[in-house]
Amino acid sequence: MTHISDVCENSNSSGFMVGKRMRILPAAALATLAAVTTVLGYPAISKAETLDYVKENGVTIAVANEPPYMQMNPDGTPGGLGPEMDAAVLREAGVTKFSGQLMEYGAMIPALQSSRADFASGGALYITPERCEAVLFSDPVTCTGESLIVAAALLEKVKTYDDVAKQGLKIGVCGGCTEQKLALEAGVKEDDIVVFPDGASGIELLEAGRIDVFANDSSTTSKLFKRLNAQNWHYVRIENIRSCGGAAFNKNNAILRDAYNQGLRKIRANGTYMEIMKKYGLEEDARDIEKASTQQLCEK
Repeated sequence: MTHISDVCENSNSSGFMVGKRMRILPAAALATLAAVTTVLGYPAISKAETLDYVKENGVTIAVANEPPYMQMNPDGTPGGLGPEMDAAVLREAGVTKFSGQLMEYGAMIPALQSSRADFASGGALYITPERCEAVLFSDPVTCTGESLIVAAALLEKVKTYDDVAKQGLKIGVCGGCTEQKLALEAGVKEDDIVVFPDGASGIELLEAGRIDVFANDSSTTSKLFKRLNAQNWHYVRIENIRSCGGAAFNKNNAILRDAYNQGLRKIRANGTYMEIMKKYGLEEDARDIEKASTQQLCEK
C-alpha cells in the first residue's frame, strides 16, 4: 500500500502515450465479462465500503500503461497525471494511502465489477453511455478533442472523418477505441480501417504508407506529431468533437465516488488541479472541463 507522498514524488511526466483512454466495450460485452468474472470466482458486486474503512485500509486503483496519463513506476508505485490527480483528490477526502494494479483497458471495468480494484484512475476511461451502464463515474477529470495527421498533399482534402469516408482513404485507429467508432459512424468502410496497438505503431504505419490518415485524441496526436517532419505531414484538429474522462467505480460504491467528487471540486478551487495539468503539459485537457457534466456524457 503506497502513501500519497510516495506517488507524487515518483510520478514521471515524460514520454509518449502508448495505449488509450478511450477503449469502448458495448454494454452486452460488459455484461458478458461481468458474468465471466463471477464464474471465475470473483464477486460480481463490490461491497459498499464506508469512508472510514477506506481511510484505514486504503484503496486499489486500476492503472493502464499510458504515460504521461498513468503508469506503474519501477518501484511499483502508480504514477503519471491520473494517479497524481487521484492522490490530491483522495488527500482531500482523508485517504492517505493506496496501491496500483496494472491492467489492460479491457480488464478495468470487469476489475471494478469484481472488486479486484476500488476504482479506475481519473486518467483512465472516457465517460460514455455504454460504460455508464456498467460503472459509476466521477465528475470529468480531463476533456480532450480529436485530431488527425495527414500527408501534406491531403491537407485541404481531409478535415473530418466524413472526408476520409468520401475519399475512400485508409485510416489508422487504436483498436476498440473511440476513433474506430467515429470512423465507422462516418461511413468509413471496415476494410479501410487499420487497427494499431499504440500510437507509436500508428505513426510507423503512416510513415510506411500503409495508412493515409492517423487518428487519435488531441493530446496523443500532438505529441506524436512532434516526431514527424512538419514539412511532409500536417496536424488537423477536428472541431466540435470532445471526449471527457473520469475515475470509474463499482456501481455499489457511490460512497467512494462521492468522496472523490468532493475532493476533485476542492483541488479545482484551490489551484492544485491546474498545477498538476501544467506539470504534465496537458493544459489542453482542462479546456472546457467546467462545461462538461457526467450526467450529460452518460445521456449522449
